[in-house]
Amino acid sequence: MSRLPLRWLWPIAIGLLATQAHAAEIVLERSAVDKLVARALYKDNGRYYLQRGVCHAYLEQPQVTLGEGRIRIRTRLTARLGQPAGDQCVGQAFNPWLTVSAEPTASGGVVRLQKLQIEKVGDPMLQLMLDAGLAALPGAVELDVLKAVRDMLSTAPGDLRGTVERLDIASVAVVDNRLQIRFDFKLIGE
Repeated sequence: MSRLPLRWLWPIAIGLLATQAHAAEIVLERSAVDKLVARALYKDNGRYYLQRGVCHAYLEQPQVTLGEGRIRIRTRLTARLGQPAGDQCVGQAFNPWLTVSAEPTASGGVVRLQKLQIEKVGDPMLQLMLDAGLAALPGAVELDVLKAVRDMLSTAPGDLRGTVERLDIASVAVVDNRLQIRFDFKLIGE
C-alpha cells in the first residue's frame, strides 16, 4: 500500500476547508429585495413611521435599487413638522420624494442595513432639516432572510417539504444589481 507524502495532504485539506466555508448562496434580484424591504419596514399599512402624532412623518411607496455596494430606497416622505397645539400641528407640511441608502451586512439569519444616509431630497429646505435631524432614522434596520426562506419553502409545490432550522449568513454584498447572500444552513426534509 503506497502512502501519499504529507506535503500532498495540505493542499487537499485546504481545498476541503475552502469548499466548506460557504454551504449555499442566495442571489436576490432587485424585485425580491424590494419585497423584503416592503415587508420588513413598510409594514404599517405600507408606511414606515419616523414620528407619530399630530406632528408626524412617515415614508411610503418604496422603490429599491442596488449598486455601488449599497441598497437605495427611493420613497415618498409625508410629514407635518412643527409644534403640537391640541389636535393640530402648527408647522410646515412636506411631501417630497427622497432617497435613503444603506450598506448591507451579515448578522445571524438577517441582513442588517447599516450606515443609513439620506442621499437626495427633492426640497432644499427639507434637506437642511433632515440633515440636522438624522436621529429620526434608526442606526440599522433588519431584513429577516431566515423568515423569507422559511416562507418561500412553506409555499413550494410538491410532496416534499423542507424546514430551515438554522441559517447563518456569512457574507452579503451588492453585486451586479443583485443582493448576494452566502450562508450556512440546516434544512430538514419532511
